[in-house]
Amino acid sequence: MPNENSQAKIEEKQADQVVVISKITFNYVLIAIVFLLVGMLIGVFGLNDRRLFDEEQLKAALISAMKASGVQFDGEGDASDRFALVDDDPYLGDEDAPVVIVEFSDFFCSYCKRHFDQTFAPLLENYGEHIRYVYRDFARLTPESAPAAAAAQCAFEQGKFWEFHQTFFSSQDSLNRDFYIQTAELHELDISEYTACLDENRYLDEVEFDGLDGQFEGVRGTPTFFINGQLLSGAQPYSIFERLVQRELEQAASS
Repeated sequence: MPNENSQAKIEEKQADQVVVISKITFNYVLIAIVFLLVGMLIGVFGLNDRRLFDEEQLKAALISAMKASGVQFDGEGDASDRFALVDDDPYLGDEDAPVVIVEFSDFFCSYCKRHFDQTFAPLLENYGEHIRYVYRDFARLTPESAPAAAAAQCAFEQGKFWEFHQTFFSSQDSLNRDFYIQTAELHELDISEYTACLDENRYLDEVEFDGLDGQFEGVRGTPTFFINGQLLSGAQPYSIFERLVQRELEQAASS
């Protein structure tokens, strides 16, 4: 058995331990808690007007309570944290690049296609060595938006997300289950495994979580971008992205 000194050291170490969870996981749990609390309050008091409850105030109160309990989370909505919205989603570029661009997108979005056609390639061509470009789903436009996003995630599972990304935006009017499987065959995926992924709806929850996370951070439509944590809405011209990337690189060089 440990002596009194060793036992005291163990207890002291345990007291100093802090649970660290990712901001993404925290947001999913927080969303569920917020809506549960609002639902309970409405049910208990028989109220029908949700505007009586300020979700942001509830969020702030929960964050304070969790911090008081020794829970920390990454990002905390700090725009200076360029990795605040980075999850385990597909990305291009250096993991530790000085500029992180997170795109929330929908494969059926015509403005997202415009960004893909006019800005995506030159941006990576000219600044690819300085950018980590992350793709996240905000699949809300059509009933097929979420299945299409999940189909691309199934391809990501086999290391072919960006091939599907290009094919899907190049063939926006053709997106359906048959096309997903044809695309998998085109890019030489394991068709049996890919089909099983579709049948199991393996990534529909992941797609929904992306959308909720985006909504929680202010995304209201597609495409929406976060450039080192700063929100940029819409299919802005290449010159806007260039200006913002240059500014972030200059700030990184001077810091």
